[in-house]
Amino acid sequence: MKKYVSLLAVLFFVFLTACAPGVSNESPVTAELPAYNAADSSESNISLEEHEIEPPQSPDRCEPEHPPEVSAQPDCSDITPLPAPPDDEPIILTISGDGVSAESTWTLSQLQSLHDGYRETIFSTTNNWPSFDHTEAKGISLPYLLRSAGMLDDASSFRLLATDGYYVMVTYDQVFGSLYSFANHSHAGSSDAVAVEPVIAWISGDVGNTRPSNLRSFFGQSGPREVNNAFFVRNLHKIYVLTTPAGTWAAPEGSIADGSVVEPGTEFSFFHETIDRVRIYYTTDGSAPDFNSVVFNPSTSFFQPHLTVPLVLEESTTISAFAAGLGRDRSPVVVFDITVE
Repeated sequence: MKKYVSLLAVLFFVFLTACAPGVSNESPVTAELPAYNAADSSESNISLEEHEIEPPQSPDRCEPEHPPEVSAQPDCSDITPLPAPPDDEPIILTISGDGVSAESTWTLSQLQSLHDGYRETIFSTTNNWPSFDHTEAKGISLPYLLRSAGMLDDASSFRLLATDGYYVMVTYDQVFGSLYSFANHSHAGSSDAVAVEPVIAWISGDVGNTRPSNLRSFFGQSGPREVNNAFFVRNLHKIYVLTTPAGTWAAPEGSIADGSVVEPGTEFSFFHETIDRVRIYYTTDGSAPDFNSVVFNPSTSFFQPHLTVPLVLEESTTISAFAAGLGRDRSPVVVFDITVE
């Protein structure tokens, strides 16, 4: 009797085991993670071990083709590891426009490889205050770079654009013509002038104290009073080469018409439609003015307007003047013959 009771108990246990819920030999139970919330990820209590989920593997790891419970492992010895990510150097300058044969892009290494165009130059600088200084720039000659970029023969002007949208326009002559660095900023003459080329520099700063920086443009001066500081474009990243001329500055106007007769002590002033963007160079002896002549407006209307003073006419005078500034060609010379009686 006891034998039959034991047999019945075993059979009943087997029956209960077979009918137990949630047990399968075909598919394992997979835990479902809660939805990820980036806001509280730093304090998340989710644990990979808790949910029995394998962490992701690095893409270059050789993984077995069989489930982990199978002891057989693939032979990884003949698999070439993924190469290290390429050390791509960023493009820091683009040269384009209808004045080049094709758009070109440049990395710093490519610019530095143009050894024949490398320059180390000290530039004299003048701003709108005006204050005068010198700065040192090390980089590539802009004329050399433009020729290397495939500049066409009919290129006429250039637009230099910074990453923040600031830009300047310069003429062909202001890139390929005669610009200078001056040891001093007097009106006495240009005997101390040294011819310089415009430079796109990756190293610049005070003379003898330079350091690496983002690209910056540097231009010389036609004369010791010409404002060139505004054309030192920081964070330069694009140069447009254009076949359209940049234009010519309008000639200055006078407060007294040419051929007038005035009394002694009469004041004469110049006017210009863009007075804060140009300097007006003039003579009063009938000679032709140049970039070493006296400047009528050494500062701007918003910095030091009191520096702009009228001429006082005490005798008959021939006044000759032109307006000039980087960005356009200088204006024609205008002449005012004024008789004082």
